[in-house]
Amino acid sequence: MRFSPLITVILLAPMAALAGAVGSGPADHEETLRLLDTGATIDAFLNGGEPSHTGDREVFRDTLVWAKDQSPAGKAEGHCTVIEASTATTTCTIVTTLQHGTITTEGVGIFVPGATSIAAVTGGTGAYEGAKGHATFLFNPAANSPVTFVLSRR
Repeated sequence: MRFSPLITVILLAPMAALAGAVGSGPADHEETLRLLDTGATIDAFLNGGEPSHTGDREVFRDTLVWAKDQSPAGKAEGHCTVIEASTATTTCTIVTTLQHGTITTEGVGIFVPGATSIAAVTGGTGAYEGAKGHATFLFNPAANSPVTFVLSRR
C-alpha cells in the first residue's frame, strides 16, 4: 500500500489554474487553485517498509504542476501517520510551496484509489498569508492526482 502522492491535503497540497471570485463582503476574496500531484521525489516510511500498523509514519515530497497547462507549480511536503492500516486511513500535515508563498493543510487522508480526501487550510505565507479554506485530493496512484484548494481571505 503506497500512500503518496499526497496533500497534498490533501490536502493536501495548490496548483493548476487560478479562478477568483468575490465573497460575501467587500473585503472578502475567494480563489480556487487547481493542481496535479505528479508523484513523489521523496517517499519514506519510518518503519522501513510499507505502512501496516497504526502509528506507522510516512514522510514525502511530491511534485506539483498546474492542471491547466501542466507547467511546474511547486511541491507538497509533509508527513502522515497511519490511523487504520486496513482502510488506508491516515492523518496528514502538508506544506505546499508555490512561487508566491506556502499553504499549510491538515486532515484525514484515505489512500484507496478513487477516494477523495478533504483537509483544512490552516495557514499560509506570502501571497497566501491569512488564507483559510479547504483542499481536496483525489487519490489516483496510476496517474496524476488532482488537488484543489479553495481559499478565502479577508
